[in-house]
Amino acid sequence: MNYRTPLAVLLACAMLVACSDKTAATAASTPADVAADTLAPAPAAETAPAPASVSTDDKADVPKSENDRAREAELMRAVFGKDYRADSDDALADLSDPDQHLDKLSYVVSAVASKLLGNGRAVLVANAETANTEGTAESAHVTQGLLNVFFLTQSGAGKWKVSKRVENIAALGSSGQLGDVQWTRLGQDKLGLAIRHGYTGQGYTISQLALFEVGDGEVTLLSHGIDLHSDNMGACTEEMDECWDVSGNWRFATAQGGGDHDDLLIDFSGFKEKIKAGVKVKPDQDPPRTSTPITAQARYVFDGKTYKLAEGRNPVPGV
Repeated sequence: MNYRTPLAVLLACAMLVACSDKTAATAASTPADVAADTLAPAPAAETAPAPASVSTDDKADVPKSENDRAREAELMRAVFGKDYRADSDDALADLSDPDQHLDKLSYVVSAVASKLLGNGRAVLVANAETANTEGTAESAHVTQGLLNVFFLTQSGAGKWKVSKRVENIAALGSSGQLGDVQWTRLGQDKLGLAIRHGYTGQGYTISQLALFEVGDGEVTLLSHGIDLHSDNMGACTEEMDECWDVSGNWRFATAQGGGDHDDLLIDFSGFKEKIKAGVKVKPDQDPPRTSTPITAQARYVFDGKTYKLAEGRNPVPGV
């Protein structure tokens, strides 16, 4: 029987993700070795991650190039072999269950990011959704995407082989998708994966930043959810006393304390609006509101396990 998260649990997770606690525990995964061959030569080498000072979420919406798509298709073939479906650019494959990682369940898996690491190494990030009996994804609005990371090495014949598989290690996002996935730099020679994930329901939206460190065959969770945005504009009717829209732009900077992991800096802006007290309006008329601008800065510091708020404040309201 395939893994399905009950609706009530997912709804609870969507709300918990927006709680005022701005940090989460660290997790790690210890994957197993596996090997698979590909039929085409490897793409050219790639440059190193950008300097930490320019790693921001402004890059999250940059479309993939043809080279990126070709590379991801090639790596997908190496990982999944005959289970890769070129026509739909995904794979129907059995992966470890997300809870105990003991049983193998059926998923639709699609590539979301990849990177060449040099010295004949590459890493592929993929999203998994529960598959139905027809072999298609079976996701509802509240269904989260499952994070998978595959490490590959290149043989002398120019073929890719899977060296490590890190399967279904985190559930993020909604509608069966992880969210916006991008590479970043967490410090000197420290490759990171930043995922902006969230949920929209009943006029409320919340999004958070999850951070993972990608090492030599290992993926370590450094933060499950730092609040980046929330609003209730979809529910801001004449009966709603307070409405808001607050967002943050993030970047990394050299650690002030001299640590190996860079500090995470977030600049917030937005507003809150409240109905003016004592004002009477006609039916179906929008009441006058008093708007208060919001600006704030926050510095998150890595404490050896997770990123925690060290300076400033995070003004993103919980939902």
